[in-house]
Amino acid sequence: MRMSQAVEARNFDGVFVYQRGGLTDSMRIIHRRDATGSQERLVALSGSPREIIRNGEKVVCIFPDDKSVMVEKSRPRELFRTTFTEPLDRMAAYYRFSVAGPDRVAGRTAQIVAIEPLRKDRYGYRLWIDDDSSLLLKSEIVDTNGAVLEQITFTQISLPETIPDDLLEPDISGEGYTWIAGDEQAAHPTASTVQWDVGWLPTGFALSDRAVQPLAASPMPVEHLVFSDGLAMVSIFVEQLEQDKTRLEGFSSMGAVNAFSTMTSDHQVTVVGELPRGAVRQIAQSVARRDNN
Repeated sequence: MRMSQAVEARNFDGVFVYQRGGLTDSMRIIHRRDATGSQERLVALSGSPREIIRNGEKVVCIFPDDKSVMVEKSRPRELFRTTFTEPLDRMAAYYRFSVAGPDRVAGRTAQIVAIEPLRKDRYGYRLWIDDDSSLLLKSEIVDTNGAVLEQITFTQISLPETIPDDLLEPDISGEGYTWIAGDEQAAHPTASTVQWDVGWLPTGFALSDRAVQPLAASPMPVEHLVFSDGLAMVSIFVEQLEQDKTRLEGFSSMGAVNAFSTMTSDHQVTVVGELPRGAVRQIAQSVARRDNN
C-alpha cells in the first residue's frame, strides 16, 4: 500500500535498466507531484530516441524515427507494477505474498516482496521496495521454474524537494511531425456492436476495458479487449482480414510477454499478455463470435 502511494506522492528522478528477451534498454524517468497533480517524463537513453510525457490525464509519446507524436488518455502504468487494480485479499486467492528479506539497489536498502502464483497459468513477481521512500527500486517477472523473464532495475535515483519545469519538457519539439490523437480513434462499443466473447480465462481475470478501434496497419476496425487479475494483464485483438492479407498462426515472445495468433470465422485473433504460452493459446482458441440471440 505504501509503494502504491509513494509513486504518485513523491518527486523522484532516476535512471533504470529494462531487460527482457535478451534486449536491454536504459531510460530516465522524472516524476513530479505538486498542487496541480502528477507530471512525468520518460526518456530513452539507448536505442532509438523517444520520449513519453504524462501530464494528468494526457500522455504524449514522441517517436523521432517515424516523425510522429501520439496523444492519448493516460492509462494505468504497465512498465512499473506500482499499483494493483484489485484488493490484495482478493489477489491472495491466486498469489502468495511474502517478504523475502532485505537487499540493496542503487545504494539504497530495500525489502524484497515475493509474489508467487498458486496456479501454473500465471507468472511470479519480485519487488524491491525502498525502506525510506517506499518507491519501487527493482522488479522481476519469473516463470514457473524461477527463471527471470523480465527485469527493471534503478541504477541511480534521487528524491529532490522540487523539480523544475524544464526537466519535464521534451527535448524533441515535434515540429513537422504527424500528430495522432489515439483516443479519438477508439470507440467504446455498445451491446449491439460487440461481436466476440472469450470462453476461457485463468480464474480471477475480469474485463477491465473494451474498445473498437482502427490500427495503422489495417483498414478494418479491430475489437480490443483487456483483462486483468489485478496484477497481470492480457489483451485480445480480433480483426477481420482482407483476402490478400497474410494470416498469422502460432507463437511469438519477448521477455515475459507471449503472443498467440489464430484464425476463427475468417477473423484474426491475437492474444498478447504476461502469461505462460499455454494459457495465452488457450485464451485465443476460446474466442468465438457472440450469439446475439
